[in-house]
Amino acid sequence: MNHSSPHRFRLPLYALIVLLLASCTPTKTSQCRRLIQSLDQGTTTLNRLELTPMTGSQAADQVQLSVEAIKTVQLTDETIISFQTRAVALYEQIGTTLRETSGIATMVSNLQPTPKGLQTRNQAQTQVAKAIATLEQSTQDATVLLAEIEEYCLRQP
Repeated sequence: MNHSSPHRFRLPLYALIVLLLASCTPTKTSQCRRLIQSLDQGTTTLNRLELTPMTGSQAADQVQLSVEAIKTVQLTDETIISFQTRAVALYEQIGTTLRETSGIATMVSNLQPTPKGLQTRNQAQTQVAKAIATLEQSTQDATVLLAEIEEYCLRQP
């Protein structure tokens, strides 16, 4: 007498499928880890560069590669996505500023010692001062962002 029913295994099978699907979906911790790793790679790249006004363009190219890497991190957590968006905006701003500074340096290096050249050099100094202020602000914003990421990612549900 076999009383086995095909429905008897349905509940455990559904539970197993749900558990498998849950284990496949990214958790907050793994999403945080992936975003932080991509940000760390970008920071490491920037720290390795020898920044001079003349190398700003190459540095900007490296920053753009970091931006692309940060953008490719697949996330589903809305808060972590907002961190990613802010990080991309910061890196893009840094890249733009580095590229502008490089352009200014190139222009200044080609100036002639004329009254017009002196005027252009003075304008360039003002632009460089603004660029430095922008980079300093971006650094401060990045520090705040990293603190927010750390707080959110380490907070237990």
